[in-house]
Amino acid sequence: MKTAHLFIDYQNLHLSAHDRFGTLGAAVHQSLIHPGLFATALEKRRNELVYEAVRIEKVHVFRGMPSNQNETVPASRNKAQKAEWTRDPRVVLYERPLRYPRAWPAEPAREKGVDVMLAITFIRAAMEKWADYLILASRDTDLLPALEIAHTIDGAHVEVAGWHGDSRLSFSGVKGGPRLWGTRLEEAEFKASKDPRRYA
Repeated sequence: MKTAHLFIDYQNLHLSAHDRFGTLGAAVHQSLIHPGLFATALEKRRNELVYEAVRIEKVHVFRGMPSNQNETVPASRNKAQKAEWTRDPRVVLYERPLRYPRAWPAEPAREKGVDVMLAITFIRAAMEKWADYLILASRDTDLLPALEIAHTIDGAHVEVAGWHGDSRLSFSGVKGGPRLWGTRLEEAEFKASKDPRRYA
């Protein structure tokens, strides 16, 4: 069986799941995705659809990290989530400190550098042949150049994954260009991917 590494743009995947499947009025944290469970659900669904099956050996998760000084409770939750998720030996977290604007908290903190870190790691994985397949779970078009570059590297096979009904990344901008496989996940996969733990 071929090997695969999964790269998760966590905020993008999480918020997309909340928008797509979350109960109206429900808090965002009620749609929290467990990266290991998501990988298992994705692997099962993908292998039902694609002739050449893969085994996801590593799950690379990219997300922002709240400041303990500015946001004690979110920082504590973030730490607890990291401890829980990395109990799955496949899961590796890559975190960048959130950027707090001068107007914070009236203006929310934002991720800074997460997409760049993901893009660099994705291209490095393609160059160094970390796995037979590299799968990106995001619909952020800022990551399309990384997919395009990785696709041109000899021996690299790239795919995307996301929720059914959402927009998805593709190479469609180039007429006659290559097709990019995308695994579309339904509500059943969302439910199977939800983190059952409640973080205080």
